[in-house]
Amino acid sequence: MTSDFTSCPGCGTPAEITGRFVLPSTDGPIAHVAVSCVRGHHYRLAADALPPGRPAPGWPRTFQLCIHCLAKPAGFWVSRKDSRVVRRPWCLSCCEDLDRARCDVTPFGG
Repeated sequence: MTSDFTSCPGCGTPAEITGRFVLPSTDGPIAHVAVSCVRGHHYRLAADALPPGRPAPGWPRTFQLCIHCLAKPAGFWVSRKDSRVVRRPWCLSCCEDLDRARCDVTPFGG
């Protein structure tokens, strides 16, 4: 499974395109995307409103993969609360299923 990346329309951090869909309009169908960034912002917008697909200045050229799914780029550190276990990198999609009462979730850079 290939992931597409862009920058967040709200804060400019790395973001993943998590969905694609088409909505009707009076001028014909318009392609839209769902975008989620590493800081937790979620957007649904017209695909042509996205910034260019190249990374913004300051982005790493490589992404650390999520240790849970091993397919998507990680954007969060996850560790079990009250544990000495080292924090591990997780992606946004995998973090959504975590029990927040048992895990600490911290965005990269946060």
